[in-house]
Amino acid sequence: MTEADEALETAFDALSDPDCRAILAAVDDPMTTSEIADACDLALSTAYRKVEQLNATPLLTEGVRFDPDGDHAAEYSRGVSEATVSLSDAGVSLAVETDEAASSSFDAVGVSAD
Repeated sequence: MTEADEALETAFDALSDPDCRAILAAVDDPMTTSEIADACDLALSTAYRKVEQLNATPLLTEGVRFDPDGDHAAEYSRGVSEATVSLSDAGVSLAVETDEAASSSFDAVGVSAD
């Protein structure tokens, strides 16, 4: 399996998970994992696992929420504004666009749908 195959599989696994989709829908504005758990009605441990899964893809981006008292926290927001799956004779690709109009894609040549 190539790196592109793994990246594509990781993104599809996240998109196929209802909790991950709920998280992506909830994070219009940056949220901590605790806030995500509350907004999506998830156990905190589940939210941490799903955020970690999503953070391994370009679908979720991590930032830092600075606290004047020094208690900084990781916060997450949706990393993409659009995702497009393409199928061709060459294989499957997933193209994602960020709000900043930058894009990236994952191509998996010869990947079957099995």
